[in-house]
Amino acid sequence: MKYEFDKNDEVIESYDLWELEERNIEYLKDLLKKLNFDRYMDIENAFIPKEEDEMETLGIEDLFPNATITILDESVPAAPKSKMSSANIQTKVKPIIQEKDFILDQKVKYNDTIEHIHISKLFEIDESINFFPLPDDEELLNLMENIENFGILSPLLVIKSGDADEYTVVSGRSRLIALNHLWSNTADERYLYAPCLILHQNTDPAIIQSIIISENLSYRKIPKDIQVRAILLLDKILTKSKKYRTQMNITDKIAESAGISRTTANTIRGFKNLSPLALDLLYKNHIKRGAARLLSMIESHETQDLIINGLGNQINDLNKIREMLVGPSKGVYDKELGKTVPETWEKKIDRTMRMVPSTAKITLYIASGEVEEVLKAIIPIRSKAVSKYKTFKDNEINKYFRVALDDNTIEQYLRKGFVTKETIDLVRSGDYKEIIKYSKEVINTF
Repeated sequence: MKYEFDKNDEVIESYDLWELEERNIEYLKDLLKKLNFDRYMDIENAFIPKEEDEMETLGIEDLFPNATITILDESVPAAPKSKMSSANIQTKVKPIIQEKDFILDQKVKYNDTIEHIHISKLFEIDESINFFPLPDDEELLNLMENIENFGILSPLLVIKSGDADEYTVVSGRSRLIALNHLWSNTADERYLYAPCLILHQNTDPAIIQSIIISENLSYRKIPKDIQVRAILLLDKILTKSKKYRTQMNITDKIAESAGISRTTANTIRGFKNLSPLALDLLYKNHIKRGAARLLSMIESHETQDLIINGLGNQINDLNKIREMLVGPSKGVYDKELGKTVPETWEKKIDRTMRMVPSTAKITLYIASGEVEEVLKAIIPIRSKAVSKYKTFKDNEINKYFRVALDDNTIEQYLRKGFVTKETIDLVRSGDYKEIIKYSKEVINTF
């Protein structure tokens, strides 16, 4: 992490490791290894952004945070059903929202009246523009219950569709769906009209798109693929904006709008360098973000696709991708020709596919009464690894044989006497002398 400080030694700017160029990352890795930091940390994995949960759960925020909340349904005339029609009902009000800047920091212009528009005249915007998922059954039922109890607290944002007396919903699709369900199930006139603010017809399509992204990213539960697609589109919009002239400003704005870290925002922005094939696989979750990030460092889409097709179902093996990033070797020995020749991509792929991971993660589930004995049995195995890999430096053994225990479970077992602190300390120890000494004592008892 790089920091800049002010005169009072306060941090005023920071840069994430993952924002560095690949050559600088490799330089740092080499430097850390020379300083023997690999005894204390997994250097390779330290430079890979951690995978996030499958769903981004963000705080609930209204699209119009500065709005004065009004139960708008009370302003709708309670006309008898026989007199109800599809005519719009207008209510002259003081604007309940300020001219909000949304993503582009451009003022959004709308009529200064709330029109209660018949739901038959309201239509959802095209899915290519609002590609966010619809509310699930539970979310929809909760929304319907809230509308039943309190009415529509925030008006829908709509724009007129051409010359027809119809409107496209820019913001409020879920509310419209809920109203339609409520009207169908109850025939209650309260749900027949939706309070709407009407955007000016000459509103820039980029502003409409930014409103949709801003609204959904700020409070929805967003699957990874939708989040990536939204942020890449947001990046495209902001890049064209005069206000955001630097990459850092764009990253900051995206992080703020999506409620994510700068690191995540910067990583996802890099995905715009992916080939169409790589992007498609990322959206379908066949390629994980760590693999996508490495692929995005390759300028040629053709090379990206070659690596994807070559690695197949091992495309998420980061070590194999790193090996492929280097490209074919300038010289490999060909047994048939009896000489050194330039390596082809075909041979490079074949050699890479024959690589195996240098370490393996093994998870054991052990009955509480057997934990002490199993851990004691593991210590001599670690001792053999000390000799085999000549790990005669403190903590160096952990590069080849490290035991990770669940701290919460072990703490409970210690209190109950299922395991001793001496055994726990030894199985976690990085002191090769202690490990060898214990193993010799065990052998001498037989």
